[in-house]
Amino acid sequence: MSVAINIDKVVKKYEDHTVIDGLSLHIKPGELFTLLGPSGCGKTTLLRMIIGFNSIEGGAIKLDEQTINDIPTNKRKMGMVFQNYAIFPHMTVADNIAFGLKVNKDDKKEMKKKIDHIMKVVRIEDHHSKKPDKLSGGQQQRVALARALVINPKVLLMDEPLSNLDAKLRVEMRNAIKDIQQEVGITTVYVTHDQEEALAISDRIAVMNKGVIQQIGKPENIYLRPNNVFVSQFIGTSNVVKAVVEKTTDGDYIIFNDHYREKMTNLRDDVRDGQEVLVSIRPQEFYVTPDKQAIAGVVNNTMFLGINTHYFVTLESGEKVEVVQNIEDHSIIPEGTKVLVKVKPKLINVFDAQSETTLIKAGE
Repeated sequence: MSVAINIDKVVKKYEDHTVIDGLSLHIKPGELFTLLGPSGCGKTTLLRMIIGFNSIEGGAIKLDEQTINDIPTNKRKMGMVFQNYAIFPHMTVADNIAFGLKVNKDDKKEMKKKIDHIMKVVRIEDHHSKKPDKLSGGQQQRVALARALVINPKVLLMDEPLSNLDAKLRVEMRNAIKDIQQEVGITTVYVTHDQEEALAISDRIAVMNKGVIQQIGKPENIYLRPNNVFVSQFIGTSNVVKAVVEKTTDGDYIIFNDHYREKMTNLRDDVRDGQEVLVSIRPQEFYVTPDKQAIAGVVNNTMFLGINTHYFVTLESGEKVEVVQNIEDHSIIPEGTKVLVKVKPKLINVFDAQSETTLIKAGE
C-alpha cells in the first residue's frame, strides 16, 4: 500500500543560515514527484530531511498521519538511490542487493526469492555473480535501484541518479525508472536539476529556487503556464520581452512596439491599462512574417538542426531572442538578414514587470 508524504512548514538551518524556511507540500500515494531546481536551491536538503540524514529545525514530515521527525533513518522504511550509486565494489551484484536484507536479518531462502524477483523487475537477472566493475553505468544504477527496492520500502528517494551517465544512457535509464516505479507502485521523490528529465518522468513537479517552491503541477501545466518569470526561464527555453497592456472597449491588448499589438483573451481581470509587463515567448511561439505590423530584428546567428532551424535575432529594442522555424515552411535565412516576427498569442505568457508573477487567468 503506497503512502502519502505530508511536509508541513519545515525549517532547515545551518548555524545562522536558513536554507528552507516554512516549506509545505503534499506528495500523493504512489506518485513520482520531482523536486526540480538549480544547484543550491534546497532540493537535496529537503530530500535528506525526508530520509533523516538532515535534522529538522521546525515543522513536521509525515508518512500518511505518522510524524517521522524523530524516527531514526534506519527505522523510516525508505530506500535511497544516490548520484554516485554507492554500491560496494568488492561485492557481487547479488550481494550488493542483499545488503539491506542481511541487515534486517531476513531468512536466507526468502532473501533469495526477493533478490531474484527484484533483479527481474530492474532487468539485471543475467548479472547475478558479476562485480560492479564489469557493469556499465546504467547497469550499476539498476543495481542501486534494486538494492533500494528489495527491502520493500514505503518510499523511494532518488538524488540526481542519472547525472553521471552519458546522454544516451540518461534517456534509457529515465524511461526504465519510470517503468519500474509504475510497476512497483511506490511513492517516489526524485531530485534533479535537469528540466527535460523532470518533464519526461514526473507525475508532478515542484520547481524550487532559494529554498522556496515556485510552482507545483503536472509537467505540461508548468511548461505551458508557468507561475512566474523564474519558472518560465528554468523550464525549457524562453525569451522574455518587454511590453505594455492596452485596455480598450474591444478587449485587452499587448503592445510590443508602436505598430504591433496582439489581442489577448486570457489576461486576468485586474490588469491595468498601461501596465508594464514581461512577455515570455518560447522560440517556437515566434514566427517570421512579411507583415509590416510586427517586431523588426536582425538575424545574428543561424543554427540548422535538421527539421528545425534556430535563429538568434536582435530585435530593434536591443533585446536578443531565439526563434525556431520549421525547415519545411522556410528556406534558411542568411545571417545579417532583417526579419519581421510575430507571436502566437494563445501560447505566450504575460507577467507583471514588477512582481514577475503571471497575469494569465487560472486554467487558460
